[in-house]
Amino acid sequence: MTGLAVLGAMVVTDSAMAQSLFTRDRNVSVLQRDRPDYDAPGIRAGSFIIKPKVDLMAGYSDNVFAVSEEVSPEFGDRDDYYFILRPSARIASDWNRHSLSGGTYVEAWKHDAFDENNVVNYGVFADGRLDVRRQMALVAGATYDLLHENRKATNTAFLSVDPVEYERASVYGGIEHELGRIRYRGRLNYRDFDFQDAEDFVTGAELDQDFRDRQEASVLLQAGYAVTRDSSVFLRGTYTERNYDTLTPAGINRDSQGYTISAGVDFDITRLARGSVAVGYLQEEFDDPALEAIDGLSLDGAVEWFPTDTLTARLLASRDVRASALAEAGGYIASDISAGLDYELRRNIILSATAGYGESDYQDIDRTEERYGINLAGQYLINRYLRTKLEYTYEQQEVDNAATAPTFFLRDYETNEILLTLTAQR
Repeated sequence: MTGLAVLGAMVVTDSAMAQSLFTRDRNVSVLQRDRPDYDAPGIRAGSFIIKPKVDLMAGYSDNVFAVSEEVSPEFGDRDDYYFILRPSARIASDWNRHSLSGGTYVEAWKHDAFDENNVVNYGVFADGRLDVRRQMALVAGATYDLLHENRKATNTAFLSVDPVEYERASVYGGIEHELGRIRYRGRLNYRDFDFQDAEDFVTGAELDQDFRDRQEASVLLQAGYAVTRDSSVFLRGTYTERNYDTLTPAGINRDSQGYTISAGVDFDITRLARGSVAVGYLQEEFDDPALEAIDGLSLDGAVEWFPTDTLTARLLASRDVRASALAEAGGYIASDISAGLDYELRRNIILSATAGYGESDYQDIDRTEERYGINLAGQYLINRYLRTKLEYTYEQQEVDNAATAPTFFLRDYETNEILLTLTAQR
């Protein structure tokens, strides 16, 4: 779980645990702040509230295949306009105790020049919380998504005719319990990935993706101690197993077992800062002796600083092990860091700026990917039912020793994108 997700879980869960020493909602960020004059009211249906929404987006990219002209003269640096229609709906209970929520979405992409990039994604989700007693809750949920990999994704074959399609299903269950200054958390997670084969744009040959099909199961245990009402320390352990359906084309078994042990602190100092940071050690070992074990530093952090009521500064950082789409590599260590500002120019005008850096260091092959990105955005909240957003994104990726990888993974590129979004909500 990322640092940002941990922060969100704390806020949501603790709302049902009054007087908790672990409550982390003393500060409110610019993006999180309630705006009754501009927030969607929803539609009441008994003890539930339904919130439908439709996003209509128009964008432009100067490199829709996310590949440089030097790497691919035919497909490199091709520009295109595109449109996205994304209707969605969420329903949530409005109970004093317990909670139940669910939702669905459909996301349709239409490109002007390169219709091979036209895709339709969709998904559903459900979450629930059972308050066993005042300081103890059981949580559970499930999701299902049919998705297509973005052309810029690290783990994708950019020279496939169509973006790679895959299904992702997940379920989780957990318990959260407080005893005075001590808090325990436990969670079981299970995810299943099923990738569809792709077709090579140039040769028409099949790009087999079955070697990426896998199941991931993990167990998380965390114990925390509240030092004060504003801060706590914790120990966290995570064990993960990855099991692939088939061997790679070269006959390599990439099944693995790994763990992360970390110590951290979370805090919420009124009118100053809020955050959660965990640092530790990670290791992942593979069943096949041909694959080297991965180990090293783990990091999971999210910090927000509140210099004024109208300005929020944020910092995110992570370092973990991820599954590789390169058949020659068992996995890679992903290191990411980003910093951003959100400024409330007016109650209904929000300006944001984010800069980020990421590195993917592959095991078993001599390959490193570096990514740089900038995002500038402005939101205008028209009323409770309409809002608009304009954003610009620059991304660059540089691959070191890319010649060691299959042709369709030569991924040096630069992209500039502009996206305008109009949202209608109820």
